[in-house]
Amino acid sequence: MAATITPATPPTLREIAQRAGVSHTTVSLSLRNDPTIPARTRARLCSLADAMGYRSNVLVSALMTQVRLRQRPATPEVIGFLTGGPTEGDWKNHSASVGFHAGARQRAQQLGMRLETFWLGPGGLRADETCRMLRARAIRGNLITPFPVPVYAKELDWSQLICVALGYAFKSRLLPRATHHHFRGSFTAVENLLRLGYRRIGLMLAPDENSRVGYSWLGGYLAAQQVLGSESLKPLFFPDLGDTREIRRWLAREKPDVVIGFGPRQISALEAAGCAIPGDIAFAALDVQQTKLNAVNDVAGIDQNLPLIGATAMDLLAVQLYHNEHGLPQGPVLSMVEGSWVDGKTAPCREVRLRPRGAGRARER
Repeated sequence: MAATITPATPPTLREIAQRAGVSHTTVSLSLRNDPTIPARTRARLCSLADAMGYRSNVLVSALMTQVRLRQRPATPEVIGFLTGGPTEGDWKNHSASVGFHAGARQRAQQLGMRLETFWLGPGGLRADETCRMLRARAIRGNLITPFPVPVYAKELDWSQLICVALGYAFKSRLLPRATHHHFRGSFTAVENLLRLGYRRIGLMLAPDENSRVGYSWLGGYLAAQQVLGSESLKPLFFPDLGDTREIRRWLAREKPDVVIGFGPRQISALEAAGCAIPGDIAFAALDVQQTKLNAVNDVAGIDQNLPLIGATAMDLLAVQLYHNEHGLPQGPVLSMVEGSWVDGKTAPCREVRLRPRGAGRARER
C-alpha cells in the first residue's frame, strides 16, 4: 500500500483525475460517495486521493452547496417518513410515531427540508412500489418509524436509500437509529416508585412489548431490583392480557403494591381482573404519551421525550445526506434519548393511598 503524501499544496480534483485516468466529475462524485459511481471505482479513487494527500475543504464544500441550492428551484428537499401498519393512517394511533413525526417535522423545517409520509403497506407489501416512488421523486433521505409487526417479510431497497430508524424499526438491520433509553426508563420508574413509598414493584408486559425493545425494559427493572433494593418479584409476560385468571394468579402470588406496564393495555387488564387503580393497586406507565393518546389522563410514569427522539433522528439523517451515505453502514450510530418521570394520580405517595395495601384486592377465582 502506497504511503500517504503530504504535499505543500494539496492536489486538485483534476490532478487526481489525470492520475487515475478518469474525468474530474467522476472523482468529485466518488469523493461524495455518490451511488451512481460503481463501489469499486469509488473505493479506488478515494484511496488514491488519500495517498496523494487530498483533503476536502469544508468551507469550500459548504459554499458550493449554497451555490448549487440557489441554482435549484426554491422548494425544500423532501424527507420520507416511512410508516407501516394495517392502514395508511394507523401510525397516528401509536404515541411513538406521533411524537417522532412531530419532532422530526419541526427539525426538518429548521434545516430547510420538508417531511412527507409514505405508507409501506400492511406487512410491507407495498415496499417495492414505495421505493420506486421515492427514486422517481429523487427523495434520498428517509426516517423509518416502528411498525405494529416489528420485522417485515419484505425488504427495502437499502442500496438506493439513505435511512435512519426510529426506535427499533427493522432492528435486525444495521441502521443508524435514534430511540428512547428503555433501560433507563424502567430503572427510573422503579427509582421513583421507591421514592413514593412502594416496595413490592411488579412488571407486567405483553411478550412483544418486551422483545421489540431488545428486552431493555426487563433489564432496567431487574437492575433496579438489585441496585435500589426493591423486593424481588417475578415479572409477568403474558400474551393474552385479556385472560384475567392468569393475571389474578400472578397478583395473588407476587402481591405487588404497584405495577409497571407499557400503558393502556395493562390498565385495562388490571381493571378487568377486578383491581381499582389506585385504590387496590397503583400503576406506572412506561409511555405516558400512549395513555394520553388513548384518553387516559393523569397516569404516573415515564415521558419518553418522543419529539426529541424524532429531532435527533433528523440530525443523524442530515449528516448522512451531507456525506451521501447510501445503504447500510458498517458501523451504525445508536443515539439514546433519556426520558423523565411524571407524577400522576395512578401512583400517589403511599401516605395518601385511598385504601390500605391489599384492601379489596382481587382474589383468584
